[in-house]
Amino acid sequence: MSFKIRNTIALGIVWLIITLGGLGYWGFWQPRTLKKITTQVRGIEKQLEDLPGLTDAVQRLSAQFQDVKRRYDSRSKEIPQSDMSSQTYGYMSRGIEEAGFLKFDMKFVGTDRKASWGYNVYKLDKGQAQFGNLFKFVYFLENGRRLYKIASLKLEQQESIDPDTKETNRLIAFEMELHAYFVKDVPELATSLAAKALTMIPSPSDPFKPMITQTISTEAPANEINIDKLEIKAVVPGKAFALYENELIVLHIGDKVWRGYVSKVAPAQSAVEFTLDEGGVVRTVEKKIQFDRRLFKRQP
Repeated sequence: MSFKIRNTIALGIVWLIITLGGLGYWGFWQPRTLKKITTQVRGIEKQLEDLPGLTDAVQRLSAQFQDVKRRYDSRSKEIPQSDMSSQTYGYMSRGIEEAGFLKFDMKFVGTDRKASWGYNVYKLDKGQAQFGNLFKFVYFLENGRRLYKIASLKLEQQESIDPDTKETNRLIAFEMELHAYFVKDVPELATSLAAKALTMIPSPSDPFKPMITQTISTEAPANEINIDKLEIKAVVPGKAFALYENELIVLHIGDKVWRGYVSKVAPAQSAVEFTLDEGGVVRTVEKKIQFDRRLFKRQP
């Protein structure tokens, strides 16, 4: 075979390869590429059509983010990663210092665990406090730095006699279930820059205070005059003379006696009137001179 024929065959093979490659690109690869590009163009056109909606969504999410950030920065509660009974009791001891004297027994009941958070349950029973102190203690638990929840609260009015003053003391007996919260996986919640020192507010009037006291003393304190043991000896205008515990005393209108005062001196009736407030029940008591009837017996 001559050199010319071999070159012709080689050129024909090259031409055939180029032709087949061009036909393959034009008939197979180019349509697929064009279809892909067309799909991308349509997607971009759709995104451009949705651009106002996307802008609104971005603005809405930005506003939501700023609101969440503002709330996070301004939160006044601290939620530790764990809670121990000693920590809770120490925190409540500070509440007692803020509120004033009250007493209770604290018992750990158990733990309620969730996926990433939970709370410990404490029982406060055999509690006693004056209403104002108990109000301040509850206010401290609800508004202090730590996140606590009072799940239940039982209150009962109690009255007792003070052995020294003989006055009626009113206390509130209470039982409380307290939940102390913790968050395991968010250590940032354990501190709060916005948490400030708690300012106590004045307690409201005691709603448990009865109009009439159920428990009152039957004995007067040492420095008070008990009119039940008072004996009127003489009554003159403006004052009266009385014997009390073997001692002669002088009574004037307005003078204080146990649970009341001298409200009237009546020489014509040889009597002294006292106004007493006995645990909300106001009454008047009249004491007269007790004459010895033997002095008025007819002589035989």
